[in-house]
Amino acid sequence: MESVYLRALEIGDLDRTHKWHNDPELYRTMGIFHYVSRATDEEWLRKRQAFSTSELNLAICLTSDSQHIGNIYLRNIDWIARNAELRIFIGDQEQRSKGLGQAAIRLLIKHAFQDLGLMRLYLFVLEDNEPAIRAYEKCGFVIEGNLRKHFFNEGRLKNYLVMGLCADDLSERTL
Repeated sequence: MESVYLRALEIGDLDRTHKWHNDPELYRTMGIFHYVSRATDEEWLRKRQAFSTSELNLAICLTSDSQHIGNIYLRNIDWIARNAELRIFIGDQEQRSKGLGQAAIRLLIKHAFQDLGLMRLYLFVLEDNEPAIRAYEKCGFVIEGNLRKHFFNEGRLKNYLVMGLCADDLSERTL
């Protein structure tokens, strides 16, 4: 049995997503932090829960008790080239470093390749975010490039790694 399941984001997720979007520790490894108002988050969530042909926005929930612990997305879906950008975060601090992100990534990979017919997923990760890089590699992603001094984080420019996964790279053990 899977430790997590994915579901569509709902307006009832607002309190949690608002808390996570205002967590500077979470954004230390993800990007530029800035405080977000509840009204802005509500507008963001309403847009993210609406149907879109260019993105898929999902909640990551524990199978044991349905607790919403983070979000996972496919963004910039290109239906002609059959690729999309993967983004993920585990917002609940108590649930980080337990392999739950990997489980969610595997579910999304399966959905993207088997159900949506995509052929490639890619992502961007800060070069010093070693736990995330290891998790992505365990899911089959490989480092494809290095965008040098591409992202401003924690007061300095950092390298951004580009990682990718093609459908024909997968084996049954990866999923």
